[in-house]
Amino acid sequence: MNPIIIIGGGPAGMMAAISAKLHHKNYDVILIERNKDLGTKMKLTGGGRCNVTANMPVDEVIEYIPKNGRFLYSTLNTFGPTDIIDFFEQMNCKLKEEDHFRMFPQSNKAQDIVDTLKNKIRSLNIQVRLNSFVTDVDVEHKKIVINDESFKYQHLIIATGGITLPQTGSDGTGHRLAKKFGHSITKLLPAEVPLVSNDTFIHDKTLQGLSFKDVSLSVYDGKKIKKTITHDLLITHFGLSGPAALRGSFYVLNLLEKSDEPINLSIDFIPKLRLEELEKANQIDEVFKDHNVPKRLVDYCKDKAGINYLKMLKDFSMTCYTTRGFPAAFVTNGGVAVKEVDPKTMVSKINPYISFCGEVLDINAFTGGFNITSAFSTGFTAGKNVNLF
Repeated sequence: MNPIIIIGGGPAGMMAAISAKLHHKNYDVILIERNKDLGTKMKLTGGGRCNVTANMPVDEVIEYIPKNGRFLYSTLNTFGPTDIIDFFEQMNCKLKEEDHFRMFPQSNKAQDIVDTLKNKIRSLNIQVRLNSFVTDVDVEHKKIVINDESFKYQHLIIATGGITLPQTGSDGTGHRLAKKFGHSITKLLPAEVPLVSNDTFIHDKTLQGLSFKDVSLSVYDGKKIKKTITHDLLITHFGLSGPAALRGSFYVLNLLEKSDEPINLSIDFIPKLRLEELEKANQIDEVFKDHNVPKRLVDYCKDKAGINYLKMLKDFSMTCYTTRGFPAAFVTNGGVAVKEVDPKTMVSKINPYISFCGEVLDINAFTGGFNITSAFSTGFTAGKNVNLF
């Protein structure tokens, strides 16, 4: 019997290999990784802590996946956040929940997540080939080519990621291989990426370095609000970063695709209180302290808006004309067209002996554990549903 082969040793690929062996014990499973170790990109996620999932129901998870989230409904119900948490807990890798339902290893070490997956792979006797770069596929004869050496497969799973952080191995190889099978690749854009502004206060570095907890960032399409995101935010030397800006980038980039004009943004630095409540407050400085509003920001608003400075704190207008691009992006927006993949199995609708999982697909999730959740879920489903006939 020819083996089940998985290309890509990230979260999707490792979980696909584990699932394939668990569900098809009589078949050899081979995991191919171009780097010298598995989980290279995973070790960088979550600031080196690895946000493995978000502890929330599937319907809510899908709300945090703005690009083709409904495609994942079936696979997330097969292997979702609860299953991911149980997997690591049962492997004695304890997790903890932080704000915004984010789940991290108790050790705060991404390496522990990677090691847990590697230990499971080892215990299942899955063959791992490191430093192995797949250069080509022979679709007709069901072969892959590694350094001029060909290997037959019974079923092939492509889990090579997108094109962000190419130094970790995500360089678009999976997209090129997918095209060999006749698959379409949608336009590739940076996602979960910091926003760039030309506004004076950015150039003057007046507010540079200020960070905020749970402020509301609104992205405007003309005069209408396209999306409002409440999360942490950082003002930088180039514009905005932090989870609110990263999530907002999806909507900003979609709008920039349609127009050359800068996109209007607004920040509410005190979203838990209405303007009327602020104006009636007797001890406004205490309110600022309670809501972590820095004095430098308050002074800036007073200088610019005078007696209307409270209104400015609730509706701080600025513009964004671009993003930091792929070098700074966490995720790729675009990939293998999901209409060509069975959402219940991750098997190609074009070729029954190939599947896709993880970021190689045209799926875009927010940071906060949702991308890795998608990777684990689609990997598990792809490994379970390989075709062996």
